[in-house]
Amino acid sequence: MSDVERESLEVDILFVGAGPATLVSALHLSRQIAACNAKAEKSGGKAIEPPTILVIEKSASLGDHSLSGAVINTKAIAELMPDFMEQGFPTEYICDDASFYLFFRSFSIKSPICPPNFQKTGYHVASLSNVVKWLGAKCEEAGIEIYPGFAGDQLLVEGNRVVGVRIGDMGVDKNGKPKANYQPGMDIFAKVTVLGEGVRGSLTKQLIDRFDLQGRYPQVYETGIKEIWRVKPEKHKPGRVIHGALFPDFLSQFNGMWLYDMKDNLVSFGFVTMLDSKNPFNDPHLEAQKFKTTPFMRDLLDGAELVRYGAKALPVSGIYAQPKLYCDGALLVGDAASMCNAFRLSGIHLAMKSGMLAAETIIDALAADDFSAATLGGYTERYRNSWAHAEHMEARNFHGSTEVSPIFALGFNIPLMLITRGHGIFDPLPFSAGHTHMKKLSELPAAKRTKPVFEFDNKLTFSKEHLVQYAGSQHEVDQPSHLVVADVDLCSDVCTKEYGNPCESFCPAAVYEMMPDPEQPGRNKLFIHHENCVHCKTCDIADPYQIITWTPPQGGEGPDYTQM
Repeated sequence: MSDVERESLEVDILFVGAGPATLVSALHLSRQIAACNAKAEKSGGKAIEPPTILVIEKSASLGDHSLSGAVINTKAIAELMPDFMEQGFPTEYICDDASFYLFFRSFSIKSPICPPNFQKTGYHVASLSNVVKWLGAKCEEAGIEIYPGFAGDQLLVEGNRVVGVRIGDMGVDKNGKPKANYQPGMDIFAKVTVLGEGVRGSLTKQLIDRFDLQGRYPQVYETGIKEIWRVKPEKHKPGRVIHGALFPDFLSQFNGMWLYDMKDNLVSFGFVTMLDSKNPFNDPHLEAQKFKTTPFMRDLLDGAELVRYGAKALPVSGIYAQPKLYCDGALLVGDAASMCNAFRLSGIHLAMKSGMLAAETIIDALAADDFSAATLGGYTERYRNSWAHAEHMEARNFHGSTEVSPIFALGFNIPLMLITRGHGIFDPLPFSAGHTHMKKLSELPAAKRTKPVFEFDNKLTFSKEHLVQYAGSQHEVDQPSHLVVADVDLCSDVCTKEYGNPCESFCPAAVYEMMPDPEQPGRNKLFIHHENCVHCKTCDIADPYQIITWTPPQGGEGPDYTQM
């Protein structure tokens, strides 16, 4: 509806997405400007006009869409705020027992030595949702405006410069017609737009494609399934952090798990599944359910109560897939900038540090009144000289190693990487986009051309339809699907024959279903249960034809991850 009249708002700095990267960036920017101006006042130097700063967030409340395995390296938050604990940082426990387990179907073995990449002793266990709420409160105390329920829908571009963001329309029916409560989205104009939408953000995709910011190699992802359980008190162990892998499955696909204890006898369990599988029936949800049938998990969750469920994709290919971090009028931070370190299964501290570096660059731009790439490019130089870049360099060939083979990675190149500070046997080790690895049914053995059958017991293991209820996901049914499939006929004709409709497998929320077509007997058609969506972005990533596009639904809608 491009012809409707829209309200507009002008700010100096616009942050898109209220996550750790953007909130830390906004807070650091505000504090550094105040410090610069205090120094200028004493020395008689030139002060910087305090900018108007706005943070917009698609969820209804801060933290609602924040899902992560939050075992946090506090290096960045301590730089931002040395007294963060005294200021009420929502730490639940501090890890004092980091371990790695080898899991088998009938037993498990605790490694006598925790691998260095999983050594989390001293890290802080927290709910990322609570961390985001706490950071948001700090921002508001500093006078920073935060607008929840504002879903960025479209980049505003003039020439070769980003000038802001258009918010998605509200009150549109499933046929795209305005309803009685229709409200056109606002245009927000800014001198600098900082995108921190998280993984595979819709505006970030627009920015990378429009300005050709792609990294050296394509981004590769895994999907993390996360469940919160309330266990029996005697099975709750504060300070425990476990990582592990299921054997022999791990030798064919580089999946893994985490587990840590939270307050109120809660345990966070997560399982990550690579999205570069050859298997068209690769199913992150099913892999997590199957893992829970190991004796260790059966014992831990015996008599426990499921509290919450969620899913989120993670960028895992590291520094060689990081996009260019800037262009005229825009910066990328956090997972939008591929700051996750998959080798250590850690990224919150890197997201925060990227936000701080972006803020320091914005100060230069404000001082020079120059928001072009010439000034914003200083962000890349700051990053290259930071400990965040050094950490990524030490992990730079991790994903390339796993793509060669898990056996090569585990038995040879990862140990060599630890010795050579990331180099390994070759540098760089190339890799390709995950969806390109998927094999057609005709390329598989006959026994593997059908979906695996698994019986859920509804006590320990559950179907997708059941678990979605624990994600708190809410979407109005009468609106256009925010999951846009460019060619639904391809799903019925070509995809069914070639891949067996993998969307039914890789989606962890039962969004996609092939159902009988009443108008064409004997043929199925795609039905999209968009109201189930948990905003993990897996479909946008794993579709072999790349015809599924995730877009933000009406502002405020989506999962509720407040206990995650």
